Amino acid sequence: MKKNILTIIIMAMCIINIVLSAVIIFAIVPTANKSIALVNKVAQIIDLELESPDNQLENLGVSDIGTYLFEERMTCKLAKSDDEDHYAVLYLSLSLNKTHKDYLDLEPLIKQYENNIKEIVSDEFAKYTEDEVMEKKDDIKNQVLIRIQELFKSDFIINVSFGNILYD
Repeated sequence: MKKNILTIIIMAMCIINIVLSAVIIFAIVPTANKSIALVNKVAQIIDLELESPDNQLENLGVSDIGTYLFEERMTCKLAKSDDEDHYAVLYLSLSLNKTHKDYLDLEPLIKQYENNIKEIVSDEFAKYTEDEVMEKKDDIKNQVLIRIQELFKSDFIINVSFGNILYD
């Protein structure tokens, strides 16, 4: 007799479990699907990229990065902090993504636009005094990179480097 009651209780619990699982599946899954669809629509409307461009740069190997080195040193006038003029003297180089779709078309144009690029660098350095340049070197690099990418209307240039900066 005890075996039958125990079997009936186990059977009832299994049936209740199945019914509750079905209710959860039919109640939760459609709501989750609607939420996912809503998020995708919002992302499409505001044109968000689901993959970060930083991840693409992290996947680049050293062999996928080219360097364009400006041969002559640049001298950039800095903003005045006192009565004297101050200058930054540096070597400029650009890091290029060889796997980018625009690389083959735009890389030869860098030579033609050297003066424009140098002007961008000089303009950015001219915004800062000698003391500020030392502190905000990364900000200057980022701003120069953004302006160069706007010049070429492409992001195949992935980094700007200032080598051997001397301040006078």
